[in-house]
Amino acid sequence: MPGNNHDVVASFMDTLPLPVREAATDLICYSSLKEMLSIRQEGPTEFLQNRFNLSPEEWQQVVNAVIMTKVSYFQIELNFPNRYIDKLIEIACYAHGMPSNDPTALYQSVLSDHPSFAMWIKNAIQMKQQNLRLAQKQNS
Repeated sequence: MPGNNHDVVASFMDTLPLPVREAATDLICYSSLKEMLSIRQEGPTEFLQNRFNLSPEEWQQVVNAVIMTKVSYFQIELNFPNRYIDKLIEIACYAHGMPSNDPTALYQSVLSDHPSFAMWIKNAIQMKQQNLRLAQKQNS
């Protein structure tokens, strides 16, 4: 599985149809999260279109799965900046097709099919709360 040097949530990649997994594996291994967001907004590059013969719908499915997987690469711990946590949640909501950036709604929407990612979200929420408490103590 790609990303085996990371604690990665593989369930998004695992749900992809077999014919598109090669493209997803290539993207997860060789493209950054920033590049994935660009592909999500602008479509695949000519190079990728020539390399993988996918329909626009298949590209969208692949890119969304790769983005969700890439987001899970981030190990959120105490003092991980809350603005970065918020941005990762925003990116995950965007890739998951959610109109809001609500981490609780995202958690609920992935809990049954992607429980490991739901735990990632729960941890992100908890770390954000702990960061806020820590900041309040330091400002007291």
